[in-house]
Amino acid sequence: MKAKSIKGKSTEEIKTALAQSMADGFKPTLGFIFVPTHFQYNGIVDILDEHNIAIFGANTPDKFTDQGMENELATILLLDLDPTFFRIVIESLPVSDYEAGVNTARKIGQTGCSQFKRPAFILSVAQAEVPGEALAEGFLSGAGDDAKVIGGFSGGKPYWSDHAVFTNKEQSQQGLICLIVDQDQVEVHGLAVSGWKPVGTPKTVTRSEGNWVYTIDDEPALDVLLRFTGAKVDMNESDDLLMQIGTYPLQVIGNEGSPAMKPPLMFNKETGAVLCGGQIPEGAKIRFSLPPDFDIVETVIDSARDVKEQVLPEADALLVFSCIGRQMSLGPMIEDEINGLNEVWKVPMIGYFSLGEFGATKGGKATFQGTTCSWVTLKENNFTKKH
Repeated sequence: MKAKSIKGKSTEEIKTALAQSMADGFKPTLGFIFVPTHFQYNGIVDILDEHNIAIFGANTPDKFTDQGMENELATILLLDLDPTFFRIVIESLPVSDYEAGVNTARKIGQTGCSQFKRPAFILSVAQAEVPGEALAEGFLSGAGDDAKVIGGFSGGKPYWSDHAVFTNKEQSQQGLICLIVDQDQVEVHGLAVSGWKPVGTPKTVTRSEGNWVYTIDDEPALDVLLRFTGAKVDMNESDDLLMQIGTYPLQVIGNEGSPAMKPPLMFNKETGAVLCGGQIPEGAKIRFSLPPDFDIVETVIDSARDVKEQVLPEADALLVFSCIGRQMSLGPMIEDEINGLNEVWKVPMIGYFSLGEFGATKGGKATFQGTTCSWVTLKENNFTKKH
């Protein structure tokens, strides 16, 4: 499978870049399109549609390719993958309805299993109020606990900005788009990696509701968080924890794999509750995180090196969904992380900074969490090549 990335600030620039990419006989069949939140993408959709290129599209402000950060431009990753090896679906998602989220994802998971013996799922979600845990649960219940589920919530600053997911003929501002891939024809490998180091002994969430954690070891969650991280907040300035203290994810200890990361986003000064980027059930064991350092970047890059050395010597394309909290906390180091991943694989790449990520931690199953870099490689099996 051949892959190429193109970019442009207008429909005309994309049309020219597409023509140039196809001048050597390259005939793409699939395009990942990530465009700025208010970019008029309909013209680009029409151009790709004319060439029978299936579209996996999302509005999102902070994007990148193997050519660097491209916040103001439309970015596209083109693949010449046999159309019988994949399917794209788009579904609407009711707001804040956990069971509806589970059911929608379960249906997609079942669809994948009806199409392919070993489906993998790459998704983008344009509905920040839908619990990501519900979608992860639904995919695994529909396709099995070992299903590969990778992706992120699109969007950006502010978090409630209008954004959409779209295909050739459909679009939704309250839905998800999913690429279902036949793993008998295309190898799909990836991980969700955080790198934040834990600090302190395990604590217990003693009261929570949805994404709000009220008490930890029967103390107000905010008091415990600030005491163990040493961070300080001005109660009267803003209730935005990310803006005031940066990213100190709560590390939720599970029965298998690495901890799931749930970053504190906001607080309630009256109750001392903390709003997290994901649900943490009562009774869950957690640890706090140290401030980020360059080792976090190296942890992500090392995860790719390990897969390359042990599982997949080479890839055809790379997709990356990196938490916007990493971008805020790591500053200029985030480019080292993205460029480092690209350097490991040395293939065309596309990605965006997300509001929560899907992926499997090392040794665990696919889940939803925050502050991670969830990356995935695609490699067409040699015996399937027709180009």
